[in-house]
Amino acid sequence: MQIDQATARPAREDQRRAALAHANAIRSARAALRRAIGDGRRRAADVVAECPPEAASMPVGELLMAQHRWGESRALRLLRRIPVSETKPLGSLTLRQRDALVELLGGVTVRHPH
Repeated sequence: MQIDQATARPAREDQRRAALAHANAIRSARAALRRAIGDGRRRAADVVAECPPEAASMPVGELLMAQHRWGESRALRLLRRIPVSETKPLGSLTLRQRDALVELLGGVTVRHPH
């Protein structure tokens, strides 16, 4: 089967542009989320519990360090208690890890049906 290079190239470029636009939208939403957490408009515990789409691929450590007066040491100390790696994406936390993290952050643990 022969592929026409003239028509394949524009389709690849459109796909690439769409992927870049999606990545930029996620980065912008994450930056807004970090600002909201930093200035107190959102709580990190609520973000962990809800896991909005823009935060699903965000590393847990990055989310914790977005909090006011939280640095790497404080975030790592908290994560050692679960234990969870600071590079683990928020969306890949197990329910048990998510509940433990919410509890350690002072939020209300969501009960999940079995």
